[in-house]
Formats: sequence, structure tokens, C-alpha cells
Amino acid sequence: MYCNPTKLYFGEDSLAGLNEELPKYGQNVQLVYGGGPIKKNGIYDKVMEL
Repeated sequence: MYCNPTKLYFGEDSLAGLNEELPKYGQNVQLVYGGGPIKKNGIYDKVMEL
């Protein structure tokens, strides 16, 4: 059995929600993303800092 609940945060300060969510899952989490835009717009680096 596989269950993949999803929580989406929208808006300008949506990355701030990661400070609340990430500690629930320990020190290692899997980040799944598409091609290059996440790195070009800086979101990848911001997530890795958190």
C-alpha cells in the first residue's frame, strides 16, 4: 500500500511554510522537481538553505 498525502502552500511567503513542515520528516527528505527553472529562479537554493 502506498499513500502520498500532499500539502500545497501558495503565495509570496509560501517557502516560510517549510520551516514548519520539514522538521516533521527528519534531516533527510526527497526533493522532486522538473527541469532547470527551479534552479534558475533561485527556489532550489532557498529550499536547500532551509
